[in-house]
Amino acid sequence: MGFFTGFASGFALTTTVLYLTVQVHRYNRLEQRNAIRDQTRALTWLASSTGAYDRRLIPSETEKLQELSPKRTQPTLSDLLKHRWNTEVETLANKAYEASWEDVRDMAVEGWSSAMRLVKNE
Repeated sequence: MGFFTGFASGFALTTTVLYLTVQVHRYNRLEQRNAIRDQTRALTWLASSTGAYDRRLIPSETEKLQELSPKRTQPTLSDLLKHRWNTEVETLANKAYEASWEDVRDMAVEGWSSAMRLVKNE
């Protein structure tokens, strides 16, 4: 394995691990936020004085359950990763479609020739 191949594969592996680590951390923080929000809502309901003096004002069991268990609006980790993947693939496809391949070819030839000059001089 050459230097450039090893460098590129190491870079790809490192960035992939870092990207996945950041996404898992973000997902865990969102889950923690939702759990703290649910716990705060439950404690607020338990500590509220509504119904403490007049039992007619106390919420019914169905209202209490609906209040304590809100609908999940947060997507799962796999959905987040799929969405990120799709947006990045779409961005890369648009860049590839809009790229001027003649300029890319000229830059590659220029880079190759400068690398060969550097290698031959040393």
